[in-house]
Amino acid sequence: MKRLLPVLLALLVLLTACGKASPEAQAPSPSPDGQDPVPGEEAAPDDGTDPASGDGLDENELPILIAGDPAPADDTQTPPALSDTAVTLDGISSYLRLRLAEGWTWEQGEGPKEIELIVLRPSDDPDFVVEMRLWNDGFAMCGTGVTIQDYTLPDGRTATLAYEIINESMSWTLILPESPDAFTIQFCQPYDRYEAHRAELELMLGTIQQGVRAELDAVPSEEATG
Repeated sequence: MKRLLPVLLALLVLLTACGKASPEAQAPSPSPDGQDPVPGEEAAPDDGTDPASGDGLDENELPILIAGDPAPADDTQTPPALSDTAVTLDGISSYLRLRLAEGWTWEQGEGPKEIELIVLRPSDDPDFVVEMRLWNDGFAMCGTGVTIQDYTLPDGRTATLAYEIINESMSWTLILPESPDAFTIQFCQPYDRYEAHRAELELMLGTIQQGVRAELDAVPSEEATG
């Protein structure tokens, strides 16, 4: 029995611990808790509830569609289209860029000194805010209660998607691969509002580009840079 005690104690620690960020894989996040949702970290304790399902929401519909998933059938909405505006957020040595959907606008946001951001929003629903963020000092996120999965980017690389639904609201963070700068795209909004703009978001995420700033082409006049 004495020989089994250390093993039992080790298992107890693994079941109750929330993994911390590794120096070589600092991940941005909207939470200040200081822990990293890298794939492979220990899962939160199972208390018999499903934190991702929310109240009355179908977890099979979450989150934004990843590549290869069938699009939801919806004949009541006009399919979104891309505008000519590309928005670029510059890091120290790299950049994150995407194109806006028609009817969306952008503006330079004001955040803490360690965060630079660009705010995106549909003109017909200005309260729905999506942020492109650059974390100058790196960042980590506690994974307790958060669903984490891979997200395939347009260029084939794998990003990390972390989301949680609480009281019919959705916290959603796409953590881009470090390049070497740390970028995220994220929002926290009522779930029904997210659903209303889901197709537009998916369309814009399909245009994500990351690269080295020295290789960035000349910015066209209609392109926004932050």
